[in-house]
Amino acid sequence: MNNRNVAAAAALIAACLAWAWAFGWFEAGKSYSDDPVVAKLEKQRDAAVPKLQTMSEDERRAQRDTFRKQMEGLTEEQRMAFFESSMPIFVPMMARQFEQRYDQFMALSPEEQQKELDQRIDEMEARGRGADGSRGDRGGRPDIDPKRADAIRKKMLDWTTPEQRAKFEHGIQLLNDRRKERGLPPLSGRNGGFF
Repeated sequence: MNNRNVAAAAALIAACLAWAWAFGWFEAGKSYSDDPVVAKLEKQRDAAVPKLQTMSEDERRAQRDTFRKQMEGLTEEQRMAFFESSMPIFVPMMARQFEQRYDQFMALSPEEQQKELDQRIDEMEARGRGADGSRGDRGGRPDIDPKRADAIRKKMLDWTTPEQRAKFEHGIQLLNDRRKERGLPPLSGRNGGFF
């Protein structure tokens, strides 16, 4: 897999991470940050998992909104610390979930697949995603030291299988092919949170 594919897979997982934070889908962790603000969020993340199965959708939505507001108050350094501490918990879980959704999608008829792709594209466009996959209301991407970014990408590769990464890449390609058919620009390698 070349660097562009690795970057695309890493970006897909990062985009999904933001989505999963909102749902509070994390397994228990064992150590917490020295930063009390980050540690508080890590503990909330770890406490959320056992409750998810018994929560109603409205309760999950309320928890997601509360968590999102708390994340808004973090500095970029705190966000990155939280992101890095959550990756070993989150990446394998999200990869499994993505793989299940991908397999379900691939089992659909071609007509059903196109309908699903169109629905996802419509949702993305309604949320105001640009051609680069960024959200208009979120601002730019944080500046990360290239060596640190490379180390994160390598760790992400360790937490996913080659089959999962191939499915990520194929999912992005399917979405971009349909976007092209509809006259829309493709998503860049920085996005791909389709499935």
